Amino acid sequence: MLAVKEKLIAQDKTIPASPENLSLSLRNLILDEITENVFEQTPIVNQLATRIRNEIIITPLTKKEDYVHVIGVDAGSQIIPLASKQYAVIGALAYSLPDGKRFFLNPESLSESYSAQYNFRSQVDVRREARLYETAYRYLERGSETELIFIDGPLAYSNWWQTAGKEADRQRFINAINRLLRICKESGIAIAGIVKRPSARYLIHVLGLNKETDFTDSFLMLHALKPGEMTEIFSPRMGLQMATKTSPIMDAVDTPIYSSYVRLTKEWQIPPVRIDVPDFCLDQLDGIANYCYSTSYWNGIPYPIVKADEAVKVTKRFISDVYSEVLGRVSRVNGEITQVAPFWGESGWMGV
Repeated sequence: MLAVKEKLIAQDKTIPASPENLSLSLRNLILDEITENVFEQTPIVNQLATRIRNEIIITPLTKKEDYVHVIGVDAGSQIIPLASKQYAVIGALAYSLPDGKRFFLNPESLSESYSAQYNFRSQVDVRREARLYETAYRYLERGSETELIFIDGPLAYSNWWQTAGKEADRQRFINAINRLLRICKESGIAIAGIVKRPSARYLIHVLGLNKETDFTDSFLMLHALKPGEMTEIFSPRMGLQMATKTSPIMDAVDTPIYSSYVRLTKEWQIPPVRIDVPDFCLDQLDGIANYCYSTSYWNGIPYPIVKADEAVKVTKRFISDVYSEVLGRVSRVNGEITQVAPFWGESGWMGV
């Protein structure tokens, strides 16, 4: 036993103990790992980008705004993890152009114990998406003049959503999508989902490149597309079925959805966005893409989406301020505040 202990001590002495040496080691590891991977993958990425340009139709965009009355719709949420249970708040908002008016439904909240048999965050995600679509169609039901509606997020959903949250929430989510698409079709309103940070591989599968690369669509499109270019349309449902053989959420949407990748900015670090449109808007896709290109003044995001995002964002700083008020109210009424202790103990993320 003593010999084993001496051996372990000898091994420990070979490991630098100072934080500076550990930091330097971590720095060297990150630097070497990333740069070596980049140098190795660059020829592969360039080859794939060239193949993609040769295999699909790529068209140039024009900075042209064929639409005047446009709305952007976005939703936001934030989870407040207290030691007793988890709380969440959800809100969604429609921002209209050119008048700059805002429309929103009453925000909603939910709470759950940590012993729940499902992922609380996924339930919040599903409810947030449902609230987004509900806000959009309730806005349109008011009869406000609208030519084009932008949804901050997809119209084509992956299979992950099939098991997210509770069944009742998923059905509410699907019903809201279908109701929004139906009112747009009946009213002659164009609609598009703008996916700002797409992580899917729908197009990779459609092109048959899935066995050759693990890259996402957006990463390869960043190299295949020049600023101000868009791909031809493709079916995300087809890509998903080629990958997994099933597409339950997309099948539940009453209207077929098609997509195109569009590069809206020269910024090297911002990948192309994916535009999702229903089949009844396919003849307007060029006009929608041109509008996105013309109004993408900031970070390659269409202006209506930027304004909706600004107005609906539920930041941690905001939650921190509200939490401080909660502490004050509970302290005045109860005389002590242990009931609202934060999950992590320090409550640092809430700025307290």
